[in-house]
Amino acid sequence: MDYDSLTLLQLKTMCKDRGLKVSGNKAEVVIRLMEDDESKQPQSVSVPAQVNIGQQQMYGSQMPTQIFITNNTTSVVQLTGFGIIAYGFFRVGMAMLFSEWQAEESFFAMMIGLGYIFGGVLSVQGYRIGLQFTLITLVISGALSIIYHNDVGPLSVGMGGIWPIELSLMCSGFCMLIVAMPLLTADPSNFKQGTPNYMNTILHGLDTISPFPFMFMKEEKDPNDEKIVINCVHCNSPLKVPVTYKGNVKCPSCGEKFEVK
Repeated sequence: MDYDSLTLLQLKTMCKDRGLKVSGNKAEVVIRLMEDDESKQPQSVSVPAQVNIGQQQMYGSQMPTQIFITNNTTSVVQLTGFGIIAYGFFRVGMAMLFSEWQAEESFFAMMIGLGYIFGGVLSVQGYRIGLQFTLITLVISGALSIIYHNDVGPLSVGMGGIWPIELSLMCSGFCMLIVAMPLLTADPSNFKQGTPNYMNTILHGLDTISPFPFMFMKEEKDPNDEKIVINCVHCNSPLKVPVTYKGNVKCPSCGEKFEVK
């Protein structure tokens, strides 16, 4: 039945006739009537060959559909990560430019540039630790910029003392603010926790050959990997969402959007 063409009063009258709750706005009343219609329809007892019978009994005639959720916060973090990577390559280039006559400063600049690239890659992949690692690199870079302020080299923008030291502080502070904004404003559930598998493999290898154990190496389980099964409020189809997710999702079965609280 086309409930959308009926008025709210007509819809509430139908709810009253069926013994249903009549309060709520039009959308809520329509959903209530649709759910009542579905509850009165005969359930299919056929089980597809590839579906486990236990799962069939749990979810009904439809299996949960895996959905993927994207949000603007993730895009901002990835864009920030790409910017960090680009800046890291710039710092590596500056280190190579000065390497012939300033070997010590170029070495430090090269390490800082590689640190930016590493932190940027982790940020693009959605890991919180990527932005945190970049902030640490910025602090070290800022300190070296002050120490080598009076030198013309790859570690400072002081240009041999031509520019004031306040400029170095302003540049470092501005970069820290840009990197810290996603950490301060984004929902923690939008980040991946822990470290990627390839990083864990490297650290485990270092832990094997190192005389000192890496005490910080603890595998963290990403809460976003855990899923819960919910039912679409429009068609009652089961679907899986991350257990920590809150927001709007689109049902793959009926194409309608609804809010997960």
